[in-house]
Amino acid sequence: MNPRRLLILILLPLLMQACDDNGGTYTQVKGIEGLLFQAILAYREDNGLPLDQYPFVHQYIMVAEAQVYSSRMASGLVELGTQDLAGHWETIHEKLGGYNDQSLVLSTTSLDEDEILGELLLQPEADSVLLEDVTQCGVGIETDGNGNNYVTVLLMKID
Repeated sequence: MNPRRLLILILLPLLMQACDDNGGTYTQVKGIEGLLFQAILAYREDNGLPLDQYPFVHQYIMVAEAQVYSSRMASGLVELGTQDLAGHWETIHEKLGGYNDQSLVLSTTSLDEDEILGELLLQPEADSVLLEDVTQCGVGIETDGNGNNYVTVLLMKID
């Protein structure tokens, strides 16, 4: 056997374990979630929050919680709104710490990031929420059987 292949066969199981996040689950960011995050990032920068002074990242633990909350709304387990987010924030704070929790939710038929951002901005105080002093963001989008998309945007600050 080729020594290079033998080395790969020996190292592959070790590499697979190194990629495990101890829970065996992985957060997969959907394309539209990444695009909406980029639209929010651009909106923040366009409104005077320079990226070098105000770091802002798409945080995977927050994405996972946003996806779960969007899924719960899409399946009818919770009503549209932020009233049932407390448990999700507890999970986030246990893993990451942080403070200055902010959130927005939306039901829309659109899957265009600019249209979704526009609809989010129509909500009362959404502009100030998106421009808060925050460093972390999680975007989750899930679709119900009728084609409605449930959007959750979670934001908070970690020093």
